[in-house]
Amino acid sequence: MRLQPAEAEELADRYERDGVVVVRNAVPDRWLERLRESTDEALKQGKRYFAYRNLRNEPGGFQDFCLTSGIGRLVAEIGRSTWTSLVFDTIFVKDPGSRTRTGWHTDQPYWPIAGPIVTTWIALDPVDADNGAMEFVLGSHAWGKKYRPFLTDQKGDFVEYLCKDDPQYCDMPDFEAERDRHEMVHWELDPGDVLAFDGFMVHSAMGNRTATRRRRGYAVRFALDRATYDPGQGVADWLVDDSIEPGAPYVSERFPCIYSAGIGS
Repeated sequence: MRLQPAEAEELADRYERDGVVVVRNAVPDRWLERLRESTDEALKQGKRYFAYRNLRNEPGGFQDFCLTSGIGRLVAEIGRSTWTSLVFDTIFVKDPGSRTRTGWHTDQPYWPIAGPIVTTWIALDPVDADNGAMEFVLGSHAWGKKYRPFLTDQKGDFVEYLCKDDPQYCDMPDFEAERDRHEMVHWELDPGDVLAFDGFMVHSAMGNRTATRRRRGYAVRFALDRATYDPGQGVADWLVDDSIEPGAPYVSERFPCIYSAGIGS
């Protein structure tokens, strides 16, 4: 899972400008099959939409992919980083008829991490606007806004804001009502295509309006070499790590470096 130099440079330039890029045909079939099998096995637990996280902590397909597939190198090239550390992973599955749009949000204000974070979102099924495509507000990662985290319902829709009195956050605008003010984009994806996007990117996911087509996605979040631990931010207690000093690089035994220039694969 390695980019050619010219492609890596082009993707890195676009990522810096837009906050999101698509890497076509990035994940080989052998890994896709393992991730699909692992996803279907995990879904038997019957959890809420956002609850399937830290799957890479257990031996199996998710862990093997995160540690040995080369995804860490891909992220380093896109983010122009000398190393990447593994933060956490998640599966997002929209079944046929699950029409709920995932609310507009940014990810990083939920997490105790300052500096660059890259999410890779891997399509395990064909994805389009009918079955739940991801949608992004281009350039929103550079606005300098820290939008307030919020609680969701079972299907991923907005319920209420968290950290209501914390002045470091501001409320999320109604982006559905402001569509004509922004450049919003989505892509049709084939299995193995990867969306890579910044932790402060404003994004959502459409509902699945189809009767037969499931949309499975596997997301892995990575810290880059300029990311540091910020325990004063966020609501994700599973990312708190007292072994890391505030302001130190976000890497530890729990959040290992999986690629370092000249060493990793």
